[in-house]
Amino acid sequence: MYKLIQIVFLLSLILILTGCNSTEERKAEGLIKDYYQSMIDGNYEKAFEQLHLFQYDVKTDDYKLNEDITFSDEEAKEFYLKKVEISQDKGYTLTNFEIGEVEYEDGHSFWHHIKLQTEHNGQEFEWNETASIYNGKLLIGGEDPFQIYRDGRMNFDIEGF
Repeated sequence: MYKLIQIVFLLSLILILTGCNSTEERKAEGLIKDYYQSMIDGNYEKAFEQLHLFQYDVKTDDYKLNEDITFSDEEAKEFYLKKVEISQDKGYTLTNFEIGEVEYEDGHSFWHHIKLQTEHNGQEFEWNETASIYNGKLLIGGEDPFQIYRDGRMNFDIEGF
């Protein structure tokens, strides 16, 4: 009987821990879907709301995720919308996305793999990207050269990039 209790306890613990990860994964998937679908639909203000904003140093390619940005909320939104506008002026659009598998680093930290379809001046491209949650907001990273125009990087000369 004691052995049965131990087995039930162990199985319950495994289910609880797996369920916690599953809940966090679903939350992340919701943010990911909201962000990418908003980009496709042209609802850039909604896409902006999903992103973790961070300081970025172009010279050192340094992501300062923990530093506060120096923009007000309204200035940050304006900067983001300007980045998106520049990408559109350059003929870039995000046309589709597919959420792939989840990868765990340490049993707790995870990110989703995303396959993107984009167009640049009428030519179609596929890119791989990752999306993770940082302080409740979305962080994206990957190989798409236009990612800088739609991610949370702030405080750099977008005209000169």
